[in-house]
Formats: sequence, C-alpha cells, structure tokens
Amino acid sequence: MSRNMEVNAGSSGEIPSPIRNRFQKSGSQAVYEVTETKKSCVTRVDMPGCPESDLTYWVDANNVHFFADEPAMPEYENAGRKYGGSMIFNPEAYDVKKTKVKLINGVLWITVPKIPGKNASINVKERILHY
Repeated sequence: MSRNMEVNAGSSGEIPSPIRNRFQKSGSQAVYEVTETKKSCVTRVDMPGCPESDLTYWVDANNVHFFADEPAMPEYENAGRKYGGSMIFNPEAYDVKKTKVKLINGVLWITVPKIPGKNASINVKERILHY
C-alpha cells in the first residue's frame, strides 16, 4: 500500500490535517505542507532517505507528478519506502509550465507560480492508492 497525495489548487474547500510525525521535536510536524504566497503555491513534502538522484517528476497540462524511492537497507531488513504523488492546478490561476522542483536533504520543494492578476485558492485532497 502506498500513500498518494493529490493537491487541487484553484478550487474552494478545506485543507485536511496531514499525518503527524510524533518523533519530531520542533517545527511543523506535517508530512507535507501546502502554502500560498503572493506569487506562488509552495509544497513541501518530507521524503526521508530519498536521494536527489532518485527523484522523477514531470509536468503535463495542469498536473505535477513526482516519485522517489528510499534505498533498501538489507542489513536492517528494510525494503525502503516509496513516495509519489500528483498535484492538480487550475491552469487559469497557475503557470504550471514554470513549476520548479527540487529535493534537498530528503525534503521535496515544489513551487508553482501564480499568473499575475488571477485569484487563486488552494484545495488539498488526499487519497490512498493500493498497488
């Protein structure tokens, strides 16, 4: 079973509370955060153990997709975690083609710029995919 995140930006609705990391002692304990700035939508996704070289992402139409795998550690009988998700943006409010994606120290940052003069709001939906 894998957890997949879908973010709808540009729709109305409430943002559900993300899963918390009970072992983290300071800072936001959300597994992911979606914030809106004056110029963009910024998503931060914790992907611990995933190297930058393993990140795969692409943009198609109004979607941003991303995947990365934590390497297996057989000495600990750990097969590694797999991460992935899709974000859907309102193409009338966000310039999805100019999306910037980077993975730094196990944290994925996705920045999607707003189209100047357009009113945008963020709606986050979660879904669980089984495969």
